[in-house]
Amino acid sequence: MSEFKYACPVCGQHIKCDSSQAGSVMECPTCYQKITVPQAPASEDQKFILTGSRAEEKRPTTLVEAAGRTPRRTRSFPVAAALFFLALFLAIAAGFHFYGGQIAQWLGHWKTFDVGSVGVPGSVSRAGKIWTVAGSGRDIWGQSDEFHFVCRPASGDLKLRARVLSLERTDPWAKAGLMVRESPAPDSAYAMVMLTANSGVAFQQRSRTGSEATSVLIVPGVQAPCWMRLVRQKDVFAAEYSADGNSWISLGTNTLSMPPDVWAGLAVTAHSYSALCQAKFDEVAMRDAKSHGQAANSLPQTPPGAAHDLAAPPANDSNWVPVLNHPAIPDTPVAGRIHDQDFIAERASFQNNSLVLLGGKHGADFAAVIDFGGASPEELAGKAINVSTNTEKAAKVTLRWKDDAGNRQSPSYSGGYALRLEFGTFENNRLPGKIYLCLPDPQKSYLVGSFEAKVLSPKPRPQ
Repeated sequence: MSEFKYACPVCGQHIKCDSSQAGSVMECPTCYQKITVPQAPASEDQKFILTGSRAEEKRPTTLVEAAGRTPRRTRSFPVAAALFFLALFLAIAAGFHFYGGQIAQWLGHWKTFDVGSVGVPGSVSRAGKIWTVAGSGRDIWGQSDEFHFVCRPASGDLKLRARVLSLERTDPWAKAGLMVRESPAPDSAYAMVMLTANSGVAFQQRSRTGSEATSVLIVPGVQAPCWMRLVRQKDVFAAEYSADGNSWISLGTNTLSMPPDVWAGLAVTAHSYSALCQAKFDEVAMRDAKSHGQAANSLPQTPPGAAHDLAAPPANDSNWVPVLNHPAIPDTPVAGRIHDQDFIAERASFQNNSLVLLGGKHGADFAAVIDFGGASPEELAGKAINVSTNTEKAAKVTLRWKDDAGNRQSPSYSGGYALRLEFGTFENNRLPGKIYLCLPDPQKSYLVGSFEAKVLSPKPRPQ
């Protein structure tokens, strides 16, 4: 058997496998798309990255009906294959809706607030895919917790995943991780997988409101960067961690009696009342049994006056200034307005020599695409691009949205706009940057902020 790499056809993630797995179905660790593994290259000296293909979903009719969906017309297939798919879905996906390979929204519908009596208010910011969460608080432990929580409503079975890139050492037991919590109350029941500053990775819980927190398992010596995954199936919670996002190590399972409607997200505590601990996360993704953004009706309210939504800031005409001496570009995520609609970039990618900023309810309702006419990420890294309204042969900018009738609109501009674009260092297959874009349309569309674009494999161009 020989090892080789192939790319996810949806998000471009490179996945390692061996020749014995060719033809089998795997799950992408980044977007959870089911992929059929391609045949291994003929030569062990792999000169290019193969691309897998989406695995066709064949759901048992009973599971489709249980999810409240109209059964699809299915093809007949052998009993052994039917039993395999039934076992697969019962084991890892019972009660889940699959979103056609799309990653859950990155920012919309999330809330951020402090839990318990903290000495310093916490905060969160995001640049591209990197979330920076700062939290004070004595601990997440005992009978009551103090920390900063970035979360959204979730219902039923769920899967939550992220990577902790870094964690400040305000205390050996400073913590950053993934949490599912019954309520925002300090003594709420919860399950959490966490990375500590100097005490390894752990899976801990509070089984019911007001009880003592307990550890399921602690593995010392693990440090950032560290991937983590927290999965709920009914009342069973499972925690895992990974060094690379491909090979996962179990931290055990535990049974907690929580209501279907909970809060789930990122938690950070300094293990110090008066200090702020900063943690950086990326690859944040979550799926639950309801469509994304549908808040459960029975959820307890967040603390009044303490929480705020992480959503697109209202568009402001004062930001529509078609000149290059616009004020400094902020470190906050790219936001603005696209055709009379407030916009926040929830995903950024670089593919086929174009920068793509996606946003909206499903992460792709709105988009801005800048085509650099053949320039590669390596060529753009560290460069600054300035385009004034009278520049000739400027890069083509395309806006995309759906009108009231659901028809996709995509006007393009090859001049008449103002653009400041500052690219950072290209590394780890990512190209960060800052952008200010002001377009000449009657709706005064504009974008301003920071991003981190994931560089994807080129899509085949039409013949």
